[in-house]
Amino acid sequence: MPTIEESTNIAAPPSAVSDVLLDVDAAPQWTSGLERLELVEGVAGEPGSIGHAHYAEGARRYVLEDRLLEVVPGRYFRSEIRGSGIRAKVETELAEIPSGTRVTIRWIGTGTNPVTKLVLPFMRRQVSQRTREDMRALRDLVERRSEHRG
Repeated sequence: MPTIEESTNIAAPPSAVSDVLLDVDAAPQWTSGLERLELVEGVAGEPGSIGHAHYAEGARRYVLEDRLLEVVPGRYFRSEIRGSGIRAKVETELAEIPSGTRVTIRWIGTGTNPVTKLVLPFMRRQVSQRTREDMRALRDLVERRSEHRG
């Protein structure tokens, strides 16, 4: 089961980071390949809520179900993602630091069919690079919003 972990520092308080993480309309602005995220059940930010993440990568289109499992507001989010041959737990930790917030995203996933079980371990480097790019985009978006409000 491949595990990917990436961190970045964001010059904004944890509440500002949480606001962006829970903004379904903002998700495509910082998530590679995501066209839209729709809330299909529950309330954004509350355990049990479910979103459908609509991705496009070249000609390939797919939908992943994102179920929020656990939340500690401003500190921790844990969700499960399923679909398109994968199942993953995604943990997002927010730690207040003197310069703002340290955000760590941990992705623990596995393939759910013979092809993705075989291929996913070899995609670790690509998934890690994409996660780093998403983290930079998240940082830039949060910091822009914080500057605009400040």
